Amino acid sequence: MLRSLPSLLLFLLFNATIIAQELQKIGHLSYAPLSLAGCWHHVDSAGGEWALVGTSGGLSIVDVQDPTQPVERFNVPGITNNWREMGVWAGYAYVGSEAPQSGITIVDLRKLPDTIAWKVWRGDGVFDSLVINSHTVKAEAGFLYVFGGGIVTNGATIADLSDPWNPVIVGKYSTNYVHDGYIRGDTLWTSEIYKGWFGVVDISDKANPVLLATQPTPGAFNHNTGLSDDGKTLFSTDEKASAPLASFDVSNLDNISMLDTYLPSKKPSGEVHNVRVFHNFLINPSYRGQLTIVDATRPANLLETAWDSLGNSLVWDADPYLPSGIILATAKSEGLFVYQKPTYRHAAWLEGNVVDGASGFPLSSAKVYVLGTLFADTSRSDGSYKTGSADPGLYDVYAFKNGYYPATIQGVSLQTNQLTTLDIPLFQMLETQTPLNKGGLQVFPSPFQDNLTVDFPAENSYVHSKTTIRLFDVSGKMVAETKTDGAQSVKFGGLKNLPEGAYWLIVDDNNGNLKSVRVVK
Repeated sequence: MLRSLPSLLLFLLFNATIIAQELQKIGHLSYAPLSLAGCWHHVDSAGGEWALVGTSGGLSIVDVQDPTQPVERFNVPGITNNWREMGVWAGYAYVGSEAPQSGITIVDLRKLPDTIAWKVWRGDGVFDSLVINSHTVKAEAGFLYVFGGGIVTNGATIADLSDPWNPVIVGKYSTNYVHDGYIRGDTLWTSEIYKGWFGVVDISDKANPVLLATQPTPGAFNHNTGLSDDGKTLFSTDEKASAPLASFDVSNLDNISMLDTYLPSKKPSGEVHNVRVFHNFLINPSYRGQLTIVDATRPANLLETAWDSLGNSLVWDADPYLPSGIILATAKSEGLFVYQKPTYRHAAWLEGNVVDGASGFPLSSAKVYVLGTLFADTSRSDGSYKTGSADPGLYDVYAFKNGYYPATIQGVSLQTNQLTTLDIPLFQMLETQTPLNKGGLQVFPSPFQDNLTVDFPAENSYVHSKTTIRLFDVSGKMVAETKTDGAQSVKFGGLKNLPEGAYWLIVDDNNGNLKSVRVVK
């Protein structure tokens, strides 16, 4: 069924579903005037939970046993710097910074909540004093990885943590600069930001890492990555405004392919800064003060299920990995936030194909909207689209493509954690010079491309010099305007660069009389 355009416009503007809020702040700790960077977690020997927060002045160790009242118990000073990241292994924290000569601060957390000890490590043996700084660090499976680490290598320095207090450098990856890395098993996934790609590095021999593959990311400025639990999907971020998070099928390194992209719904120019994978969900600290949750159960159909604002500054990092399930999040200017454990409710998926209604051939570049939600998609070369909703219910689905009549399928049932399949046929408009009539007013061709012709009946009240013709898009924005100068037939040109879709042509005689005609480009 077709929905009239005014009704559709009102529906889109006033009936958008607010995504179910599964993100609820329960605690906050301000650090002003210090700024914040990375955060990580630690559990002490008694099961006490701690937040490790990188500040511009050092490492803050925060007791979150009562998450509604986070309290800083210890502070480890560091050289002033806006970048500070950390990892934890075997009860020791490893803290890195871009500050020159900051090295790696090693913090013994094993005697929390009573006391801590710390020192600065700058390398060992032939590399003594050469680990001068870092961009990020990771501690994983008994090894420390220092990324962007200066003199030893701007790639990845790998140190053995058999003695966690005294790391021993055993290898390095020097092929390219590495901004950050993700490690699982014998594979290091490198964010080679200045190359515009992520790398796949074999680290089974830590002394001789081997680059196996690279893959460009959508924004060509890969900031970080995270791997799905089954190891088949890698999620990447690009630190560029409006650059999307992307999902990649990495099950075959000889044929890596991008599956989908995602931008935060409310402020899409604020890109995801760090993606953190938690089972089938993505926790996304983002620019412009945003924290979101995305259901990645179907990695080719990423759907946002929760959004929250922490302020206006960059939400640098988030950590959902404590046993209690609370989420830690650091906003650069606003401080540390603690969120109640989310329910991680799944989305409802809608997928199918857009096809030519006469031939059945697939149609690419068709727009598909789930009305009343924030979700939409554009059909691919094979006609397929993938979208859905954060909430279950009955939805109208609207689809259109240039040169085809738009279609609305009403009452489509979408259910939580279920896939609904819907193929959408669109029927082609044949361009014709047969005028569209509106009370004697005639407009053609339909659909139009570069121009429209508007004919007025003879001795019509609209045929005078003050009459104006205006063209509006479906959002109500005026996109073109012309005066008739009293002509009975007016060619309305300059429309070539308008986007495809539906428009309203409004004729105004400047005496309080209006005529409107729906037209399609």
